[in-house]
Amino acid sequence: MIKISAKLVKNHKTVKKASYNSINDYVSAEFFDYVSALAQKLDLSTPIIIPYHRECFENFNSLKLTKDDFVDDFNYDYLFLENDDR
Repeated sequence: MIKISAKLVKNHKTVKKASYNSINDYVSAEFFDYVSALAQKLDLSTPIIIPYHRECFENFNSLKLTKDDFVDDFNYDYLFLENDDR
């Protein structure tokens, strides 16, 4: 089962939340797809995901993406992803 929650933070306040849920098992190779689905729910462009991001998420059950991880404008402090299926 997959449960990933996402929070958009601006000025130290959560301004938007979304979650991705699936009954399927987590597949490391599909991490980009999970993040893409969350970005779409939050009305954001999809961030650039590199292997480091996936490894951080898998090892620490969370990931913080900043404006440097986005190609298009990103008017927030960061996007925080958290694994809720621990």
